[in-house]
Amino acid sequence: MSPGPTAPPAHPGCLRLWREENDQLVRQWRVVARDSGQPLKQQAAHHVLDRLRGLLHRLWGLPPALSVLPLELTVLANALTLGAGLAQRFMKDHALDIHRGLERVLDALEAPLPQSGDLWKAIFQNPFITPEMLLPLHLLVGLQGALWLTDNRPADLAMLLCIVMRNQYKESGAPLLEPTEDLLSLLSMWDPPTGELDAPVILQDARSLRDVLLTTAAFLQGLHELHVGNLLLALSSLQKAALSLCPRPVLAQVHTALGACLRKMGHPQRALLHLLEALKAGPSQGPPLLEAARLYRQLGHTTAELDSLRLLVEALSIPQKSRPPLFPIGVELLIPPPSPASCLYSGTQSQARYLLASRCLQTGRNGEAVEQYLDLLALLLDGSMSQGMPCSVFLSRGSQAPRVPEVFLETSAALIIVGRFHDSLTVCEELLSRIVLLVPQKLWLGQGGASFKPSLSPAPPLSENPSERLCCLLWASAAHLLQGQAHVGLGARREALEEFSRCLELLFRVQPMNGAIDQDTGGDIGQSLSRDVVSSNEDELPSMKVLQRLKAVALISRGLEWVAEGQDARALQDFLLAVQVCPGDRNASLHLLHVLWRLERKDDAIAIYQKLEAEADQQQDDSEGLLPQYLESCMNCIRITEQESLLQELRKSLRRPSSP
Repeated sequence: MSPGPTAPPAHPGCLRLWREENDQLVRQWRVVARDSGQPLKQQAAHHVLDRLRGLLHRLWGLPPALSVLPLELTVLANALTLGAGLAQRFMKDHALDIHRGLERVLDALEAPLPQSGDLWKAIFQNPFITPEMLLPLHLLVGLQGALWLTDNRPADLAMLLCIVMRNQYKESGAPLLEPTEDLLSLLSMWDPPTGELDAPVILQDARSLRDVLLTTAAFLQGLHELHVGNLLLALSSLQKAALSLCPRPVLAQVHTALGACLRKMGHPQRALLHLLEALKAGPSQGPPLLEAARLYRQLGHTTAELDSLRLLVEALSIPQKSRPPLFPIGVELLIPPPSPASCLYSGTQSQARYLLASRCLQTGRNGEAVEQYLDLLALLLDGSMSQGMPCSVFLSRGSQAPRVPEVFLETSAALIIVGRFHDSLTVCEELLSRIVLLVPQKLWLGQGGASFKPSLSPAPPLSENPSERLCCLLWASAAHLLQGQAHVGLGARREALEEFSRCLELLFRVQPMNGAIDQDTGGDIGQSLSRDVVSSNEDELPSMKVLQRLKAVALISRGLEWVAEGQDARALQDFLLAVQVCPGDRNASLHLLHVLWRLERKDDAIAIYQKLEAEADQQQDDSEGLLPQYLESCMNCIRITEQESLLQELRKSLRRPSSP
């Protein structure tokens, strides 16, 4: 074996001065961190970090030497610890600093850079690593692990720990570890060396970092398993995190995740206990309150669900204090902000108020629903939103989330339900004034998507996406539909008919791009309808479902006004169109059946009745539950009231013997 590297040592006087500077800065910081308030602590951290980085740059300005490396790596670790705490996250520069430090270690060892790029493996397999270098190297392993966890690279950390512990066990004769997915076991087995009395002073030791990594890994692994549905694995990991030394804010998150996991496992009482612990532990009460609302909804306890949502709105209305810098590195620093799909995401006050308003409307608390919707609109129209409607903005994130114009429409629908028809008209006018320039004159849909002919007036450059323009057209149509229903409530039949016709005029602007295959619907009505086929583009299918339903509801609504006017022939035409626009819509068929019966076209009525009876045994269309809530409210306004009596009369007619 070769005698090893022979790089000249640094001058003992310089090494002592550098060591004294590092130790003095760390001790100075410890005093300030212990005895000072947050502003002074943050100011002192910046000062100490600048001095540490200055010392590190001086060391990096010299050729690497084995005698200086323990101090150099310690200064690097101290600077990284303080820098990450001040920034409240690990950054790309921190990774580059670790990489440069490892390259200098290999340079001092006179070892070539590995072609694989795995500097850690090359260092820990080198036989000339001195015991004095192991302590700062393990400290850097902890910092590298923290950085990788924040980058969602747990497999890389597991591989690194295997490399470290192979070096640790090679002289003891213990079996060598192989890389596994069990990161928690590897972290539990990792045993960093303790510092010697004559070693340079460090801000945070490797054992403390190991405990932080263990708690963080258990928590993040539990959240991942919960998200993908591995509930038993999620429960095990989250329980390990709960039993570790968690800071209170993290402990609240752990208990919230445990509550969500147990709710999905069918253990509501145990879930509630964890949610109560979460409310006790953490200052942020939004996530456990939202999870409690989910739990109560699953149990059917509507009053408790709404109480939880009211508390959620109240909690989110309190401004959240910004998190102060964390010294030393803690679990909070390594946990990323929750995604909208996470059980730890509680959203904003506007999102919570929308959820409360919509649930009040769905459960028949119509008066409270209206008040919540109006408060929500006041929030949305405050500030920059009062200058224009951000149609592309989702009130909350996710594929099923409502958009701001839909909140206007739901508010209008709720106002109609409680009989505030003039207020409903006002809300719709406000919405129309904001989106009128975005509604296209013509919209073509076909196999390859959608294109449009813009409106004649110049529109703001919000979106040139035809799918977005389709949404604007649907919102404008729905606003006219709701205005028509409001006029019905006011007894203004002529104005109601005008609004329903405006709604239909907008909806029939949507045309197929390349024509459509005519359906055999028996007449000119069916041929005209066949030109308004849904797009085959899957991204547009939800909007096309809404388009179909809006056409059917508008036609039925207008038909009902014709019936009230005594013009059954016109009503018959609209009901027939509604059936053809939305095949399988039982409500449209019942209205058509009813007017045919009134016109004494009993043979036609019986034919439709028999078709309805046949379809009743088949699988029902489940799309209604996926429709926007404002559209479902519109559909509730046109449901036939004497359905059962009409069907009973038809059944009796069918049982009577026919005349000879």
